[in-house]
Amino acid sequence: GSIDPSGVGQWRTIRRNPAMHPRNKNAAGYDLAALTATSAALAKYIKTTPAGTPSIDFANPAAVKTLDRAILMHHYGVKGWDIPAGYLCPPIPGRADYIHSAADLLATCNKKTIPTGPGVRVLDIGTGANLVYPLVGHAEYGWSFLGVDIDDAALANAQAILGKNPELAADIELRHQP
Repeated sequence: GSIDPSGVGQWRTIRRNPAMHPRNKNAAGYDLAALTATSAALAKYIKTTPAGTPSIDFANPAAVKTLDRAILMHHYGVKGWDIPAGYLCPPIPGRADYIHSAADLLATCNKKTIPTGPGVRVLDIGTGANLVYPLVGHAEYGWSFLGVDIDDAALANAQAILGKNPELAADIELRHQP
């Protein structure tokens, strides 16, 4: 893989990751051209690695947040995703892997068929400001979610994300859990 010349390792070569779930939309790597076409703001963070491949600087929080926003918009149809400073900005492909693994687990007790639709109700404990599991799980499988958190500010941000995506309101509910 590529690393930056300083040896810090902030560059990553973008290519197929065999460790990712085969249904993961990013298992073949990030299609930066498609992501940038969906979210033009990503373009300013794309750089060429020393190996000559396009990437972003994964040590730059703004670049990672912009990449996450582009992935959520491009692959999952999420509009207006944002998180406040100081809140977790999770790697979307890794979180999608968890959702796909949960789907596979549910299939083991459902005649090897992944259950889909809002009848599958998922409890997301600690949903956070980013709301990633409900967003990805609903987009991939149509599941409904109850997201709970102890942090009112995180829930307010998650609610703002839902406000920008009103089609999700019937299937993603948020609750403060003291």
